[in-house]
Parts: sequence; structure tokens; C-alpha cells
Amino acid sequence: MRGKLTKEKLYLLEEAGYSKKAIELYESKVNIGVMKSPHVVFTYTDTCGGVIKLYLKIEENSIIEDAKFQCSGYPCAALSASAITKIAKGKTIEDTKKITADDVLKELGRLSESKLAVKTLRKTITKYNEKIHHENDSP
Repeated sequence: MRGKLTKEKLYLLEEAGYSKKAIELYESKVNIGVMKSPHVVFTYTDTCGGVIKLYLKIEENSIIEDAKFQCSGYPCAALSASAITKIAKGKTIEDTKKITADDVLKELGRLSESKLAVKTLRKTITKYNEKIHHENDSP
């Protein structure tokens, strides 16, 4: 996700089937970057080589206060990560477990790689729950 698109790149994304909404999200770099002092960080790589590193800040009442990501691979992975961070913010951990690839598709208009973002979010929440459980079991 690198900002303003050239006419050629815009044309290629449109030809590849990206919606106008997804292209606008790509240009605006929503929630991309490193987060200082996250409560949990998790990196997930799919079988096609897409990589999402997800950062979450979670309030004491289990609400996701902030979400950011880094991504390498193909544009649709970055777009789905951007969408999932938008969807997850303000939701409880329990509510995030109900987020589906279809929710990401609705956020983006249409896109094929929403499952990577959903898997990354679920695995990040699992890691957070394990961390909290471990901290609570420590003497």
C-alpha cells in the first residue's frame, strides 16, 4: 500500500476486479504501520506467501481500542488487513470471533483474499487470550 496510484496501476487494479471502495482504501493506507506498545502482535503467512503482521491494543473490558498492520505480498492481502482492522476496532474480543471473510468482502466491495485477514485476526486473538491466561496463572 504505497499511496497515490499512477494511471497504469489504477487501470491494473480495476482490470483485476478491485472495487472503487477497495482502491480508495489502498490509496489512503488505513491502519497500516507499526503500533507502539501493543497488547498483542501476531504474524501469519498463508500458503500463497501473503504475510500480515497484526498489532492490537485491547482495553480492560476486552474491547479492541486500536489495530494496525504490516503486510507483504499482494495488494489484496493488504486491503483485507486494512478492512479487518477497521471492522475490529471498537468490538469486543468475543465479537471479533464472529467476523467472517464475507464481512471483509462487504467492507471492500469485492476481493478474493479476505480469509487471510480473518485468520490473522483470529490467531492474534487466540495469542492474546493465551497470554492473558498465562499471566493470570502466574503466582
